[in-house]
Amino acid sequence: MKVGIVTFQETNNYGANLQNYALQQAVKQLGSEPETIDYRSRYIGRPYGLAHLKNKGIGAYLFGVVGYLVYALRGRKTKRFRRQIAYSPKVKRQGLAAMNDRYDCFLTGSDQVFNHKLTGMDGTYMLDFVNDKSKCHSYAASLGLAELAPEVQEQYREWLCGFQTLTVREQTAADVLTAALDREVTVVSDPCILLERADWEKAVVAPKVKKPYVFVYELAMSKDVVALSQKIAKEKGLKIVFAPFPMGKAACGSWRLGAGPGEILGLIRDAEYVVTDSFHGTLFSILFNKPFYTRIAEKKIGSRISDLLTKCGLEDRLLDADVESFSSDIAYDEVNAILDDFRRQSRERLKSMLESE
Repeated sequence: MKVGIVTFQETNNYGANLQNYALQQAVKQLGSEPETIDYRSRYIGRPYGLAHLKNKGIGAYLFGVVGYLVYALRGRKTKRFRRQIAYSPKVKRQGLAAMNDRYDCFLTGSDQVFNHKLTGMDGTYMLDFVNDKSKCHSYAASLGLAELAPEVQEQYREWLCGFQTLTVREQTAADVLTAALDREVTVVSDPCILLERADWEKAVVAPKVKKPYVFVYELAMSKDVVALSQKIAKEKGLKIVFAPFPMGKAACGSWRLGAGPGEILGLIRDAEYVVTDSFHGTLFSILFNKPFYTRIAEKKIGSRISDLLTKCGLEDRLLDADVESFSSDIAYDEVNAILDDFRRQSRERLKSMLESE
């Protein structure tokens, strides 16, 4: 079976590339042939466009532009990582109809493909170009919104009610969409959990760091994240490695501005401690069984971090300003058993999508 995947693929974002890679690998392991549809969204590909300023406001717009520039520094190594992912020929909106004859099954996910504020109401991410809706499934799609405004709910019903299967990544998204669509929406794991540690070792690029270190992976400004890493480094006699750089507080350490997804995996795997505000930074800290602390930077999308910590029984790894002791004792035997069970359930759900055609 040939499977077409729709996701945010034209990006240097670490999480987007890692989940894309993971979903393809899992689909291959289940006996199908995946391709990510190389769709180029003009709206998403131009975060500096005036449409973003109108939709997001000045603050979010400027943050998006800065993020775009920072991401550009990762381009070369991210491109190298993407060679491990199979893509369709490049396609624009007007060419999507031809994809109906190319694939037996379509999956959309697992990034925030259901967030209309990020997509500019682009129905491509809702598979609106697919003629046979029985071929449509979402795997771990993310909404990234605490609610759907009444004025967009009818459009969502038009897009999604015909899907054969609807699964999402966060319980909040499941609750919102179940209410809006009046149909079952279930929660499955992020695709990165579908793969075991041995699978991820194949994608790791070992870091060139000579001394033991604390790895700090930040997405948003936070003096607490930087301050905690400094405390840990001082107490444990470690250096600090930042990706991309310290945000929220001045700090000494080395920066990794141009690291690709494989390099980030290596930096997490080989760290003595990880301090992060990233969901995937948190997830890979757990998958590689590392001592870590994580911070929720944005409440509206932070539920995926809190959901993951709660599922794994790791709520005590949530960073607050009062953390004074830096325990490395995490009962990873118990955590790994929980993830194994979640992985099994989610792989079964994905398998059922691939076998429904």
